[in-house]
Amino acid sequence: MASEWKGRSRGGKTGYMIFIFLLRNLGLGAAYALLSLVSLYYIPAAPRSTAEIWRYARRILHYGYFRSAFFIYRNYFAFGQSIIDKVAISSGLEDRFRFEFEGSDPVSEAFRSRTGIVTIGAHFGNWAAGEPFFRRFGPSLNIVMYDNESADIKEVLDKNSEYGKSFKIIPVNKDNIAHVFMITEALDRGEAVSFLGDRYLNEDKLLETTLLGRNVKFPSGPFLISSRMKAPVYFYFAVREKGRCYRFRFVKADIPQRSKEGPRPEQAVLEQFASVLSEEILRHPEQWYNYYDFWGFRRT
Repeated sequence: MASEWKGRSRGGKTGYMIFIFLLRNLGLGAAYALLSLVSLYYIPAAPRSTAEIWRYARRILHYGYFRSAFFIYRNYFAFGQSIIDKVAISSGLEDRFRFEFEGSDPVSEAFRSRTGIVTIGAHFGNWAAGEPFFRRFGPSLNIVMYDNESADIKEVLDKNSEYGKSFKIIPVNKDNIAHVFMITEALDRGEAVSFLGDRYLNEDKLLETTLLGRNVKFPSGPFLISSRMKAPVYFYFAVREKGRCYRFRFVKADIPQRSKEGPRPEQAVLEQFASVLSEEILRHPEQWYNYYDFWGFRRT
């Protein structure tokens, strides 16, 4: 399954450039209006992604045919909207949105006290919409991203927003461990390290758990590293709700001591993460943006 995802997010550099152009030249509302046409275009233009959304709607969400067909459009629209919002917020237009926070007080205190924290999120919602929250604490958030995914996106955002000043990228390659030392150094400086824990390239380093009733695989790295670092671990999700409102939710992980009888700490963290992620997906299923065979349907 890992060969289905090459370390690049859908849209990539070209997608970001298009949405930046729309936003700057036509405004936020007009960008959404044009996005409705782009979303329709992607249905036939991206057949493999469209097929994955269809399987997700039919076999995970258990939608009927007509609801599933409309859901494909909703998903593409939500994805494009997340890119537009990301650029708008990082360009200083955060006053166009409302922000609500759940469980953020201990995270704020960790930033202020420079104790270092780990956050784990997913390609769900719009994690980068939290830039105004993190920006208040200076450039103290490190995003762990695959090299292919980070390079082209960061190039565009560095040139068009304050993104590069608020976040630092820790690049991950498939076969080396340099990023582990960078993570350790960042935490030692009292900074935050953020993982997106739902994609992988290395099939030899996986953990398995249940998500929305189906056994799925996750990369072991984010959960293994976070369970071993001497820093608190939080699950972080930023979800778009009605009225241009973003709800940010932080849930602290409970990391058990390693023992012969109990589950491995990394497995315990993963299962907690999957539980919270399931809650969020069920609230906003259209904001799930994994367009490869995450669920393993092609193998069954």
